[in-house]
Amino acid sequence: MKIVINNENDTIRLGIIIAKIASNNNIFCLKGDLGAGKTTLIRAIIKNLTNVKEVLSPTFPMLLNYQYNDIIIYHYDMYRLNKPEDVWNLDLEEALNNGMVFIEWPEIIENFLPKSKITITLSIIDNNIRNVKILAENKFITKIKNFYK
Repeated sequence: MKIVINNENDTIRLGIIIAKIASNNNIFCLKGDLGAGKTTLIRAIIKNLTNVKEVLSPTFPMLLNYQYNDIIIYHYDMYRLNKPEDVWNLDLEEALNNGMVFIEWPEIIENFLPKSKITITLSIIDNNIRNVKILAENKFITKIKNFYK
């Protein structure tokens, strides 16, 4: 599925939509260049799930956790990960088996992730406009399409 977002408000709107359909054990992989909007999108999702006022970027801690009802939300940023196997020191196994997972810069660990993951790629068109490509199971894509009718 492809979506064009024209500004930051559209990115936040997409985040709100994803928050409405996300569920436990979803694994979201966000790809894109620096400044493409990965963190903005994840912030919108987490804010709408948890009502946390400030969602930080996990660039330096590499992992931040949030609580949503009985679900732990794991927000990873793999940008600074040196070796794929280092991810096991960041509770990835627990996250994949018992939580909702958001991973920025997932490329280094993709071999460890299940095929059922949801991949969202943001491509910069110009200062504000982004192409968003979502690869996921049909059920998830259908739910998003229902919001864009």
